[in-house]
Parts: sequence; C-alpha cells; structure tokens
Amino acid sequence: MKNSKKIKIALLSILGFFLLMFVILVYHIAAARPVENATIQVSRIDFDKPFDSLTTIEIKQKLHTIAGVKSEIIVKRNVVVYFHDNQISDSKKVYDELMTKGNYEAERFVLPENLANKQVCPVMKKDGVSYKFTKFVQGIFNKS
Repeated sequence: MKNSKKIKIALLSILGFFLLMFVILVYHIAAARPVENATIQVSRIDFDKPFDSLTTIEIKQKLHTIAGVKSEIIVKRNVVVYFHDNQISDSKKVYDELMTKGNYEAERFVLPENLANKQVCPVMKKDGVSYKFTKFVQGIFNKS
C-alpha cells in the first residue's frame, strides 16, 4: 500500500512536470512576435581586382546612397557584401545603380539554381511535426 502510493505520487509529479513544460512551450510559441527584419537580404558583387582603401570608402559611400541598402556593407579584397531590404530594392537594381555611379568591372553574384531553391532553415522542415504544431498554435493565438 505504501509503495503504490509513492509510485502514484511520482507518476503524478512527472505528469504535472510535463504538463507544465507543455504549457510553457505553447505560451512561448503564442507570445513570439514575427521577425522584424524578415525582408532583409544579403547580396554580393564580385569585382575584377582588389580594392585599395580609397576605393573601399568610395564604394561604401555609393552603396549608401542607393535606396534600400542598409548600413552593413562588408568590403574584402575584391568582394562587396551588402544587406538590403528586398521590398525596396533587389540585388539586380542595386548592382545596376552602382555600375551607373562608377566605372567598375564587376559581376553580380547569383546563386546556382540548385542552391537557390533550397530550404533556408535546416531545423524547421515544413512537413515536420514541430513546424505544423507551431503553425497550429500561432493560428489559434495570433488571429490578427
């Protein structure tokens, strides 16, 4: 009698713990807000020769004048990586505008077709249980 009561209390404690964890998980999913910078995209331009320090500053200044380009611009050797809002401007538009602002020998980096269509997030597969559960919970709580 004494052992069965201890087993019953242990099982109820374990069940209560998992129920509490489940409620916390649901609350976390429901309270999560959409990503603020979901439209930010990374693009790259490859130039034919490496930059000196003056050309680096010049390219950064010219990129800053293009609509949609964010302040994060990385210039290394002969490669420029920049962030832009894809609702304002796409990488082709930024490339074309930069080429009109200066006489550069460069080409826009374009992902190969097999990589362009790959899913970005390796954790959340759209046919997976965790993705479907998350969408279900968000659908219940975020009806806006």
